This record gives sequence, structure tokens and C-alpha cells, in this order.
Amino acid sequence: MSLSASLITWFKDGRPLRSAEMISAVKATPALAAEVDQRTGNSPLHYACCNAAPEPLVQALLTANPSAARAKDGDGNLPIIGAVANGSSAAVIQALLATHPDSIRARHSNGVHTLLHTAACNGASAEVVQVLLAAWPAAAAERDPDGNAPLHFAAGCGASPAVVTLLLDACPEAAGWRGQMQRFPLSLCLLCEAPPASVAAIRDAYPDAQRT
Repeated sequence: MSLSASLITWFKDGRPLRSAEMISAVKATPALAAEVDQRTGNSPLHYACCNAAPEPLVQALLTANPSAARAKDGDGNLPIIGAVANGSSAAVIQALLATHPDSIRARHSNGVHTLLHTAACNGASAEVVQVLLAAWPAAAAERDPDGNAPLHFAAGCGASPAVVTLLLDACPEAAGWRGQMQRFPLSLCLLCEAPPASVAAIRDAYPDAQRT
């Protein structure tokens, strides 16, 4: 099968991500970027983001079809949600936000978790977290119905100490908030054997968590 026929079919068939060829195909035939999978609602941009495609390919798709950045799939997710959840680079997140700035407020299809929550529980890099915080600093204080801020997810999912520090700098009071099952972030750190530097940073931000 040729890339020039359908990018969506290429992705759905599980073929290797050949970004140089894909970029050439999209530049030659921009309409390829406007395809939509009728069953899932995914565009080539959705598939690229969920496959952690490199920034040049994502930028080529955005250039060919900027509206794809604001198009939701069948589950209600924007491409940027897949990008954050699947390890895309900070450059990719910046490109998506530059094309659709309002997507910083996107929430997972559950309607609850912000991009920062998603980043915190999926091992996103500190660079990605920095980009998200720069676009929406107050996201660090957003809590889900169980009381979890992004810091709770970072603590419970083994986020790097650099990510934990960024979240604490943005919202230090989150260290004293109880989340799911009434647990403090420090409790989650200890339960999930977080890196010692993360444990220390969260403990120092709210020492009283050791006494409850």
C-alpha cells in the first residue's frame, strides 16, 4: 500500500512510522491530512499524536490541515490529549497549542482530568509539564471529583522529581490536599515507592502529612 493513498489506513494497519515519507506525502497531497476514520473519528493528526510522532511530521499535518488540532475523535478527545498521554515531545505540544491555544483547557473524554493530570500520570517529561504550566499555570490547582490534583497523580505514578518540583512550585498547597481515599500526595509517594527526591520535596512542602 502506498502512503499517498491513505495515511489512516497506514496507521490502522500498524505499519511503521516513516515520518520522512509521510511528510513528503502530505506536502504533495495536503488532502491526506483531512482524512477522518469513519469508525473512530480519528484524523491522521490523532494517530500521529498517539504514536508520539516527531515534531516535523506533526507540523506538516498541522500546516496541511490546521483544523485537525481542534477536531475531536469519537470519544471526544482532541489530538493534544493523545500527544500528552503517549509521550510526545515538548515541541509537539507547543506546535499543537500554537495552532489551537484553547486546547490547553482540554480534558480527557471522562470530562474530568486536565492535560496536566494526564501528563502527571503518564510519565511526561519535565519539558512537557513546563509547556503545559506556562500555558495554564492554574491547572496545577485543578482537582478531580476525588480531590486529586496533578501532584497526586505525579506522586502515585512515579513522576520524576523534576516534574514533582514543577508542580509544587506552581501549587505548593496541593501537598496538603487529600485526594482519593483521603490520601495526601506524601502517602501516595510512599505507597508507590516514588523516587526519594520526590518524597523529600513533597514531605518538605507539607510536613504535617507525616502525622496523619
